[in-house]
Amino acid sequence: MDNQEALQRTLNRARRALQILEEEIAGYGIRVPVDLQIELEEKQKEVTSLEARLSLLQGKRPESVPDNLPRYNDVFVGRKQEIARCLEALSPEERGWGVAIDGIGGMGKTVLALEVAHLAREQALFDAYLFVSAKTTWLSTEGVRQETLALSSLDSFCREFAKRLGQTDIVTMTDATERRRALLDALRGRCTLLIWDNLETLNAEERNMIAEFLRKLPTPNKAIITSRHRTGESAVTIRLDRLLEAEALELMQAKGKSHPRLAQELNATKPEILTALYEASGGNPLALDWTLGQVAHKGYSISDALERLRNAAKSPDLYGFLFANAAETLSENDRTVLSALAVFLTPAKTAALADATDLVITEIQVSLERLVTLSLVNDLDGERFGLHPLTRTYIWAVMGGTDTVVTAPLSGIRFDSAAQPKVLHYWVDFAQKYGGNDKDAYKIHDKLEAEWQNLEGVATTLREMAGIPDALKERQAAQMLIDLETALNNFLFFRGYWDEAVRLGEWGYQAGKALGQWSDAGWGAYHVAWIYHNRAKTDRATSWAAEMAEAMERGGSRRDKAFAIRLQGIIAHQRKDWVEAERLSQEALAIYRKLGDEEWEANALNDLGTVAQSQGHYDRAESYFKEALAIEEKRAGKTMHIAYLGNLGNLALNRNRPLEARLWYERELALAQEVGRQSLVAGAKAGLARVLEEEGRYTEALLLAQSALEIRERLRHKSLDWTRQLVKRLRRKAEME
Repeated sequence: MDNQEALQRTLNRARRALQILEEEIAGYGIRVPVDLQIELEEKQKEVTSLEARLSLLQGKRPESVPDNLPRYNDVFVGRKQEIARCLEALSPEERGWGVAIDGIGGMGKTVLALEVAHLAREQALFDAYLFVSAKTTWLSTEGVRQETLALSSLDSFCREFAKRLGQTDIVTMTDATERRRALLDALRGRCTLLIWDNLETLNAEERNMIAEFLRKLPTPNKAIITSRHRTGESAVTIRLDRLLEAEALELMQAKGKSHPRLAQELNATKPEILTALYEASGGNPLALDWTLGQVAHKGYSISDALERLRNAAKSPDLYGFLFANAAETLSENDRTVLSALAVFLTPAKTAALADATDLVITEIQVSLERLVTLSLVNDLDGERFGLHPLTRTYIWAVMGGTDTVVTAPLSGIRFDSAAQPKVLHYWVDFAQKYGGNDKDAYKIHDKLEAEWQNLEGVATTLREMAGIPDALKERQAAQMLIDLETALNNFLFFRGYWDEAVRLGEWGYQAGKALGQWSDAGWGAYHVAWIYHNRAKTDRATSWAAEMAEAMERGGSRRDKAFAIRLQGIIAHQRKDWVEAERLSQEALAIYRKLGDEEWEANALNDLGTVAQSQGHYDRAESYFKEALAIEEKRAGKTMHIAYLGNLGNLALNRNRPLEARLWYERELALAQEVGRQSLVAGAKAGLARVLEEEGRYTEALLLAQSALEIRERLRHKSLDWTRQLVKRLRRKAEME
């Protein structure tokens, strides 16, 4: 049965019921009971309502159907799940009064409400479609223009709805309470859709009064309200979030169809730039529209328009429209919590916010509840709270986090700039707690892994605050950057974040130089050189080793200088300068022994073993490796222990002793996986693959070699080409089995 047939049957039943009621009332003469008279009026309204809805389904637009839905010709994409939820909330079977759509400005709340209303009209779900907004706003490429209407109260809305329904007697009433009651009475027996738009512009008392009015809304009337403030008791509440990336790209292309210049720019722009635009906008339709408007109407390239979007100080009209009104109402605690959340790049729990600020848990909870209500903070699963990217950009601007002077309408709005260094200190302390170079630090590297996005963001922020590599702007930020880099280096190297280790090492070197702290600069250079060495980028490793040596000469300790000497020896080995490599390694070994530093004595012995092995001096190499292993076993250390096991496995294969090699590699793999040192996991798997190859077990060997290759490709490891050849050889042999 289609909608029209079902509605016709409902209308026929209502008409028969009306006829029976009229016959019953006729028997009373002039003394009709009041309750029957009221029932008659409501039944007459019901029949009129059903007739109007049936006319709509038949393609007619009778004057008896009040309808002031705005016509809009803009692009609408996505929101399929939200539309379905809205239509379900508007069905007669749903007991609530309708649906409340909330979210930050620009998410498309009004557009979604109108799309749902137009779809409801196509299905003739109601006998009237009334749209009333507390304000009219739109965003042009020149900036935001806003016109506030006189609808600043529940009574103003009631007047407007009564006017649209043709109830002039209600409009002219002088008592607001009577007007509300009369409007509710006029809606009995009807099936009207009321859209209340932009309720965030009303004060809290008026919003509460509207909520009370809607709770009394007679069925089957329904309402849709839109607001930046969370509301909607007794209704389905939809917090409108970002568009999906595919939907945002669809929106961009659809906009391009109306603007040739924009279409040309979109076609010429790399996909990664469009993805960056999506991420910077946070999938906010208004922000996307504004950015595309800069291209279509002002001649910007998409990249230039994207930079404007990323800088709130350069786009005050957009950000002022989105956030300024809400920001003006915030308490000091609210601003502190927002300022702290701006530094968290992943959702935070209340306990973390308490640790990062001077607020207690209860104060944070109160502020978070208010900020969620204002749509400034997202309440996520697991009692976590986060910011939309545009909100974060805005807060950074008003905290003074950009280099551009903030102009109206953002000027005069200040957040807690003191919260920023507190949160930055929190993350540096976090890195030092769970990182560092302790022999057991690997056991808690998972803590750093879980928060890497935050830690990486903090490093970038500290670099910007410090001003490096240009003139030093803030000494404390530079010192914190050094502390962070030092704490994270082992984690980054072990877990395979080698690109990030290079970047942070360079920043640590620059910060150390800017502060005149040469030892810190030298260690930053060492961390960079070490990655380049492990990638066989010998020239770059040599250059950074020279930077390290110079820095240590200017301000390093004897131990620091020993590290510089050892690094130069390792690079000499990579250049196959065996004599120089052995000389420098022996020099470093002597210093470590004099200092009583057993850990690095073992490392220097290992270096000498690799030099001897490369020259075919296997007995001498074995002696060095086993002496290093004995020292590390005495120390009960595991992190360096692994490399010595692997080298002994390689040596056994050099001597054609695959069974002995297997034992070394199996021990290496178990420890490497426990410690999480990815480069040595790959080394052990590649070594075991070679053992299996010797045993003729090519399929098993291939699986291990492919796993090693996957890791080494990600690391861009110095043994990458060799591993590719191993996989190629094993694949060929496996196919012949």
